[in-house]
Amino acid sequence: MTDEATASRSWSRRHFLAASTGVAITGWSRRSAAAEPREVVVPHLAFGSIVSAIVGPELRLQVDPSLPVATFKLGGTQLSVAERLLLKSQGHDRRRYLDDARNAPKLGAAVRDHLRNAWPEEAEAFTARHRTWSRSFVRDVLRWTKELSELDLRDKRVRDEHGRIYLLEWAGARTDDGGSDAPAGLASAPDEPTAATPAAYREYIQQLIDSTF
Repeated sequence: MTDEATASRSWSRRHFLAASTGVAITGWSRRSAAAEPREVVVPHLAFGSIVSAIVGPELRLQVDPSLPVATFKLGGTQLSVAERLLLKSQGHDRRRYLDDARNAPKLGAAVRDHLRNAWPEEAEAFTARHRTWSRSFVRDVLRWTKELSELDLRDKRVRDEHGRIYLLEWAGARTDDGGSDAPAGLASAPDEPTAATPAAYREYIQQLIDSTF
């Protein structure tokens, strides 16, 4: 069994149910209610938060932690976004690529493109939602990057004992088993957003950064 499969099985039923209901689906249009439901399935809540910024209220979002780390499903078809991401580490730590919020716009663009290909009749709506979200989010990324620069970790060797390679390298550190201690607050940092929503993801990233000081 691979590290990734082991990490997926470690999710409890409570986590799966909470993830699956992280996004409330309301306001279905008459046209959508009459058509076959459009379902998006993602591997974890952070991924789902990016999708929910783009898909709008007429798509059903669920989380399936058994999905490979850089894939999602549209209407039952599994799609990869790995080519847009720089994946690191192994197992559960590898799934935390959105701990580096610079990956979120890359993932968002990939999600947008796959959505437009799957449901071209909604292409303009997906493009508009993505544009609105990404313009605001990039400003947050710049602000967070500046906050992390105040840690003075750039080019320093740091042990990744808490499985936060993406966050540490975003701050400029070089992860090394022989390096210095990682910020102690990372030991109690949250493991994931509380829901698959853009607001929850923003809050999660801010909590991670706060835990490094």
